[in-house]
Amino acid sequence: MKRILMLLVLGFAFAGGDQFFDQPPEEPSEALLEQLNILMSLIVPFMMAMIALAAAAYVIGQMFGAETRARATVWAHGMLAAVGISGLVIVLLYILLPMFMSGQTVPPSVDVQAAFLELKNIAQQSLIFLIGLFIVTAAAAYVLGQFAGANTRAKATVWATGLLAGAVVAAIIYVVIVEIFGRFQAPGIFAGTEALGGYTNIVILIAFFTSIVALITYLLSKAFKVPEWEAYLSIELSNIMSSFILVFFVLGMFAVGDVLASAFVEDAATPPQAAIAFMRTYVADSVLRGLYDIYQIQACTSMLSTITRRIGEFVLTQTYKVFPGMDTFVSITNVIGFGLVSIYGSLSAQIAILYFIDATMKTFFLPAGLVLRFFPPTRDAGAFLIALSFGMQIVFPTTYMINKQVFEDIGAETYESRHLLIASLCGPFKYGVMGVLINPTTNPIFGLMPGGTALGTLLMRLTSETVLNLVSMSEFIPIMRHIASLSLIALFMPALSMMITIAFINAMAKFIVAKV
Repeated sequence: MKRILMLLVLGFAFAGGDQFFDQPPEEPSEALLEQLNILMSLIVPFMMAMIALAAAAYVIGQMFGAETRARATVWAHGMLAAVGISGLVIVLLYILLPMFMSGQTVPPSVDVQAAFLELKNIAQQSLIFLIGLFIVTAAAAYVLGQFAGANTRAKATVWATGLLAGAVVAAIIYVVIVEIFGRFQAPGIFAGTEALGGYTNIVILIAFFTSIVALITYLLSKAFKVPEWEAYLSIELSNIMSSFILVFFVLGMFAVGDVLASAFVEDAATPPQAAIAFMRTYVADSVLRGLYDIYQIQACTSMLSTITRRIGEFVLTQTYKVFPGMDTFVSITNVIGFGLVSIYGSLSAQIAILYFIDATMKTFFLPAGLVLRFFPPTRDAGAFLIALSFGMQIVFPTTYMINKQVFEDIGAETYESRHLLIASLCGPFKYGVMGVLINPTTNPIFGLMPGGTALGTLLMRLTSETVLNLVSMSEFIPIMRHIASLSLIALFMPALSMMITIAFINAMAKFIVAKV
């Protein structure tokens, strides 16, 4: 019977082919919707008839012996399974195929609150129908059972009691939907769903769709008294409700994370943006300015170390360096420059990772995890994606904010340029026009001025190699201290943050899988 029904579904799907090709060209989605409307207009009444036939066969089969009851039960279950599979196929065709045939990569934007209210109305109507069906069927079974023997009357009584219990459960759920979920009509109740971006509609629709399907199937299993269905669907209904609660919990925690980010850094909409602002302002800018100064000093000292003098006028006389201590400056600038380059490269990688986290975790990984969480085969994968997005979007950037407080508490400061050191090694009094103008041997103005010769001699002494050789290596100590403090924030603390985040992701994923 299931094969026949599936063949009918496929046959109706391709029905009306000549009429389709004779019409003018249409959009693929519109043409497909027309075919699906034809399919639904033909197959849905047939499915309803099969449901009624399965119920009748099951009820009538209970009036006979064990073998007949078993056959009737198997036949009714097979027909209901075929109806369920056909209905699922029709729903998927009707919802998903027009979207893909039209070339849309995301579903059209809908009002989440309006969609929720529509689903609530559908659930109310379905529950009213089930309550009436259960009560009428229970009454009919009980009345018909009284005309048979004692054994049949007992079975009819038990079966009617089960139907009435299902009707009571459906009535309770109906009251819950009307009184509690009706509160969602208040404006702004879905204000937190913007955290999902463009996937808000998908997550909400899948959540309510799976919940309604599981609820209706569970009520049917209670009505037909199938123990396997009751046990399995009871667990699935519990898992779906847990996943539904998890959606609101995660959205609330993401909203708290955004508030926390704005508390640490002004104008920061998300925790990754707050961490990026801290890394740029406090660390990256200081490293870049220090890197410029170090390479400027290195270039000047490298050039000064090449200046030599010769004693006498002959080629074979001895030569010596004018600035014999410059090689030490060159060596230390090499070491400091390499350290700053390493720190800046680490900072650039961290900022790139934070940008990637801010762009993908909330808009891709979180919605994917919430959607996968509702389906049994992908429930563990959904839990991992939820934990991953929560850890990377909230925990990982928050540790950077803690690092910021540690950075400030240890008294670390931003980089201050070493003006005296740079002016001594790379100042304008040694090179270019200024070096010529203050030299009394090359500038005749000093000879025309009263006391000019003495002034020129004084300026030459102040800018000579003798004074330059007096520059102390202690001028590099503040730079090295700054590198040491930056090493803590740029190399050690990110490793600690990543370790904490990975541990949190593992713990949260295990908690969701085991407890939720």
